[in-house]
Amino acid sequence: MMANHTNISSLFERTCRQYDKLRKREAFLEQFHKEDIFKDNFDELDNSREIVQQLIDEYHAATRPDYISWGTQDK
Repeated sequence: MMANHTNISSLFERTCRQYDKLRKREAFLEQFHKEDIFKDNFDELDNSREIVQQLIDEYHAATRPDYISWGTQDK
């Protein structure tokens, strides 16, 4: 059975928008400062956000007919 689940990208997009709002206001970040990995900066969170954006981009690319060659072109 074949299925198309590319619409899940809308969930990831909403999550990124919410993250961006919280990050801009620096909401709830004081809890993360207690962890060793976040003592100096929040690069780990920001890198994770970038990875989710890449996932969104790939889901969008998967809806186009040229998806088979997506990611092979020079950017």
